[in-house]
Amino acid sequence: MRDTLNRRTCGGFTFVELVLVLTIAGVLAAVAGPRMVDRTAFQTHGGAAEIRTALRYAQKLAMAKNRAVCVTTTPSALTLRFRDTATPGACNQDVERLGGNPSPTPPPPAVTTYTVTLPAGIGLTSFPPNFSFDNLGRPSPNGSVNLTVGTAGASATVTVEPDTGYVH
Repeated sequence: MRDTLNRRTCGGFTFVELVLVLTIAGVLAAVAGPRMVDRTAFQTHGGAAEIRTALRYAQKLAMAKNRAVCVTTTPSALTLRFRDTATPGACNQDVERLGGNPSPTPPPPAVTTYTVTLPAGIGLTSFPPNFSFDNLGRPSPNGSVNLTVGTAGASATVTVEPDTGYVH
């Protein structure tokens, strides 16, 4: 009798009550969670980070190869190309980007054009829309380059400084 009294006065939750609360919490997380978290801000900042990385790579590649690397932007992508040495002013040789199978065993990794494509709904605007890095890493035309990644609600700015080509 004494053991029965002690168990009733201890208090606590039954197993059924705990399972019920966890089930309700799971349903709420599945239904209401995605509506509370907007992925646009994450995609915008992630896209801006990819653009910064590509621009830094273009600058370093121009200095390492001692030839100009052209940057072409569209409303949803950025592409890197080498300036052709035979045809002045023409940017028609693609910068290759290794991708695909990262292991050293066959088949060899696929080679693709270096293009950064932003997620759907995330835009890219650039002023000027097309520019290049010369063999010293400076942007050409020599002026500040401003790229805006995002939507009207959430945007991030990527800037290339004149004279130095510093990307931030």
